[in-house]
Amino acid sequence: MHRTLGVVAFVRIGLMLCWAASAQAADSSKWHWKKPLQPCGGDCAVTVFAGKSVTSNIQSVFFDQIPPWSWEYDGSGVVGGVVSRRVATAFGMFDFELEAGVAKRFGNQTEGELWGALYGRFTAFPWNDYLYTTFAVSSGLSYATGISDFEKEHGKLNPPGGTHVMHYFSPEFTFALPDKRNVQLVLRLHHRSGAYGIVSGAFSGASYLTVGLRYWF
Repeated sequence: MHRTLGVVAFVRIGLMLCWAASAQAADSSKWHWKKPLQPCGGDCAVTVFAGKSVTSNIQSVFFDQIPPWSWEYDGSGVVGGVVSRRVATAFGMFDFELEAGVAKRFGNQTEGELWGALYGRFTAFPWNDYLYTTFAVSSGLSYATGISDFEKEHGKLNPPGGTHVMHYFSPEFTFALPDKRNVQLVLRLHHRSGAYGIVSGAFSGASYLTVGLRYWF
């Protein structure tokens, strides 16, 4: 029943995005590629963030629609920084960005993390004239400098002793004032896992609910 409700929610989100996309499709129907070595011109960003460890099952979070205030947390935290660059825009509503990040865990997990990822971002929410909003998901690789007890205990299907390399899937929402879109509040689920065993034969990794500030330049 919970899984069915989760699917229904994703369908509703998809329909909303399609509606917003159709509203702008007539305005812009081309791909715009950015040259890697050209000046940033608003396509580069830096982000700083901090967050708290999430111990809830991430599949349950996604499929059972458990709100963040009902998630389970523990004593670990994380702080980090990100640099990113927009590399393409499609149809005036989808951005694609390359990202590199570094973070340090503290508390009952103390490892460092490095990752690189490609983000796909939807930017055409119908209320953007009042509150500029974007939603993005990533695919990349995360490297942890050590194997925490949390990942050993909660990743029973992981390789014996854990694994340093996992998949980096970290959905996020951003919010900004319409006239200051280059300064954004970022809410991200900083998450690494094995993508159902595809990466390193692992299944479960550490996750953090984070809040950050992003500046585009």
